[in-house]
Amino acid sequence: MQSIQKLKPNLALVIVLVVLLLGNCISYFFDYSVYPKITKLITVTILLTFFYCQLNKMANVFLVTFLVFFIGDAFSVFEFGEVALKLSKAAYICAYALLIFVLFGKLKKLKFDGLVSVYLILVLLLNSYFLYALYGVAKENFVDDFNLFLYVCHGITLIAITFFAFAVYLSRETAQSITFLLMVFSLVFADVLNYICQLYVYYWIFELFESILHITGLFLLYKYVYDHHTMINSEERIKFSEYFIPTTEALRQIRVNF
Repeated sequence: MQSIQKLKPNLALVIVLVVLLLGNCISYFFDYSVYPKITKLITVTILLTFFYCQLNKMANVFLVTFLVFFIGDAFSVFEFGEVALKLSKAAYICAYALLIFVLFGKLKKLKFDGLVSVYLILVLLLNSYFLYALYGVAKENFVDDFNLFLYVCHGITLIAITFFAFAVYLSRETAQSITFLLMVFSLVFADVLNYICQLYVYYWIFELFESILHITGLFLLYKYVYDHHTMINSEERIKFSEYFIPTTEALRQIRVNF
């Protein structure tokens, strides 16, 4: 028990993530569809259990976000017909809306220079064009107007959360902003692959990557919430290379001769 308590939260998080992702890869390769559904259903439960084993409380907005993601995953796993799929999509839209609400608190303190503003405008235009192109191709594949309405709302929330995540990162470049941006990338690409499998062509590789990215996004959300409550990350700027590969001043002083 003492050895478990000494296990660092980030290390334990990585171990659980690797086990789930390897299990998904093996199950998709051998066409065993039950395991991916189980992992998708229990991921949020594992994260919440692990969080409360480390900390005593979580901010209400993050707790509700995890619960809404769980509801969306549950309706997508238990296929009770078209109604369940609609409820799942609506739950994901609500979860993204809550994350956008979290970003609003960051945006009040941001100041953008000319170059950052240009980047943000390009991101917004590219995302909007991509959504419009998908809408033009896929609108005839929806069986009713409500499904089309959910698709449009889902696309708008994806554009909004990507735009705001980029805005926070380009302005602050902290470890927290990088974590949030990576989480957004994972969830957005997972949803895009899900639409490709549902509306265009089904391929098990796409579904595998969709499952991997979705689980990774939830784990990154856990990391963001955990760091937010423990105040691990400071407001100092950090590069992507420093985020993935920790370094020290002593290591920087080491010279390598080729």
